[in-house]
Amino acid sequence: MSGPKCVVVAPLAPSLPLVPVLLVVATAAVAVAGSAALLTLAANYVERRRLEARLRHIKDDLDSVRTRLDLLGEESAELQTDLEDVLRRVDAMMIEGRGEQAVTLLDGTVKSVEHRRELLGAAIEHRVSALQQRFQSLAQRGRELRAARQDLEISASAGIPADWPEAERARLAAHGAEALQAITIPAAISADLSEEGVRRLAQAEVAMKTSDAALEQARQNLTAEINRTHTRLLTDRLAGGAGRTTSMKDWLAARPPAAAPNPAEHGILKKLDALLAQIGALQDTAGWAELMRRADAIRAEADTDRRRRLYESLVLDSCARLKQLRATQAWLAEVDVMIEESAAYAGTAVDTVVNELRDLRRAGRPADLAPWRERLAAMQERELARLAHERKRAAILASLSELGYEANEGMETALTQAGKLVIRKPGESDYAVEIVSDASLSLVQTTMVRYADSPELTEQQRLRDCEREEEWCADHARLRERLAQQGLATQFKLKLPSGAHPVKVVPPEQRPAAPRAQARRNLSSAP
Repeated sequence: MSGPKCVVVAPLAPSLPLVPVLLVVATAAVAVAGSAALLTLAANYVERRRLEARLRHIKDDLDSVRTRLDLLGEESAELQTDLEDVLRRVDAMMIEGRGEQAVTLLDGTVKSVEHRRELLGAAIEHRVSALQQRFQSLAQRGRELRAARQDLEISASAGIPADWPEAERARLAAHGAEALQAITIPAAISADLSEEGVRRLAQAEVAMKTSDAALEQARQNLTAEINRTHTRLLTDRLAGGAGRTTSMKDWLAARPPAAAPNPAEHGILKKLDALLAQIGALQDTAGWAELMRRADAIRAEADTDRRRRLYESLVLDSCARLKQLRATQAWLAEVDVMIEESAAYAGTAVDTVVNELRDLRRAGRPADLAPWRERLAAMQERELARLAHERKRAAILASLSELGYEANEGMETALTQAGKLVIRKPGESDYAVEIVSDASLSLVQTTMVRYADSPELTEQQRLRDCEREEEWCADHARLRERLAQQGLATQFKLKLPSGAHPVKVVPPEQRPAAPRAQARRNLSSAP
């Protein structure tokens, strides 16, 4: 037998308030869920929510990378992972009590997607490197074609002997001018990693190839015409003692050779190309284009020493830019971790800080995250306390309803704030149970009360009081069992034996009104 009771109510696991009640009940139904089991359940649930948020973020990032790779003209294979199917399997595993397997499945899927993301990131860097080589080759080929066109124009006159008839000289000069006029060297294009920039690059390469072929054909045609004219003049004996014509091949061979490659400069260029590819892969298109423009301008510098110094300066600037980009990427990753670790609090006031972090991330300007981290921790702690209180309140009300008790008016707020709740079974007017709690619902005291005009106690009344106390004692034990099934541990702080403390007598006029139908429905439907 037992008189008044006071119990301490606390979650069996620190993060258990975050876990849906249905999941706790379902898991407890599969196996006997002690404190260790529920602690594992809570840890698995929180880790699951974090991994789910991570998986969705990485999947979105992967889709973005794949789209960028496609825009750069490189096809990528589709990811063979059905995200929704994985999440459905995880839900089923959690309900079946296989939380660790669910977390393992999620963790493996996340790692698989992250690995795919790394591979595509490397593919983008390789693609950017190839594109910048093509942009550089296009610019270099343009300079070479312009120089070759100028050489052809000079050789068209230098290859004709001065003592040839003026008419022949004029005819050949006109022939060469006409051939050169038909050759158009494509205008230089800016390095651009956008879809339109890649398209223009391909078009310019085709145009450059066409111009290259046209220039070579013009050179061959002009050489052949000069040689035919020379043969004709000799045959007609009109060339007298004219000197031998100089072919374009001989004329070009006599020109000073191009400068030999500088090994030191080659090493700098190789390092610069690698830096630029990494910068371009980090989606810094504007910065990459500006550095490419500077690199192209440096290539046109004739002074070897000055060109080397300019290259070295550009390498330093590129290193600084890459360091800045990587710092930004690390900062973004830190923001992502904060958002992902808040996934278990979705739908609470924590969303306010999470939304601010998302806005901060979209802005892309690194800032000190300490203020947000402190606010997030404080708000998570408050939300955890609020959710713990709400879980206790809902669990107590639902369990009392299952045991057949009805509450008086105001029961919805009685356990929300520190207050008193009076419950009784339908049809019983002489006895009730008074429940008093602190503000956090961590301490709950129950006392049997009897409504009577006089506190006088007869032997028959004493036996009746003991009988009702025994009934409540049995219900109290069942109440504790139901709370344990929902992850709430109860420990006695006070437990008086029957008779040690008389049943509290309350005047009938203080008897609360019978619960209305709506209140009964609220109690029976408490989550």
